[in-house]
Amino acid sequence: MDEDVLARIPGDDEPDDEKKRDRLAAWIKTVRNKCRDLDRGDVADNCIGKLLSNAPAGKDNVWPCEPVRDVLEEVQSERMFSGVHIGLYNARGAHWRGEGGDQERELADKYRKWANALQYSHPFVASKLLMGMVKTYEQEASREDTAAGIRRRLR
Repeated sequence: MDEDVLARIPGDDEPDDEKKRDRLAAWIKTVRNKCRDLDRGDVADNCIGKLLSNAPAGKDNVWPCEPVRDVLEEVQSERMFSGVHIGLYNARGAHWRGEGGDQERELADKYRKWANALQYSHPFVASKLLMGMVKTYEQEASREDTAAGIRRRLR
């Protein structure tokens, strides 16, 4: 089975954000209920999260788009947020390294900016998801700085 069978966010083809949000919320509710009946609720939430990590930025250039951030705020599933986190982290893919953690600090700054923009309207998304990404990239920046320092001393 192809892992990328479902690559688009349900409701994405709707003309306005309210319809997109309603369709996405209904789809998520159905999937979660059916999977919970099969004792696969946690796995479903994780997979839904990975799918939602593909969401575009919103009209305000803040990620995720309005329908996705609204549904994530409403559902507040830690497992779903974990899936989004994994999907976002893995979307970076292979990359060339500079010395130190500057690349990771740039990514942390991007997620911090989005978290700040959503802290009042979507506090759970801002604090748990976006600030979680900030923490991950700040830890990686520190690790890369340490590794670069060690390499310099060994030269």
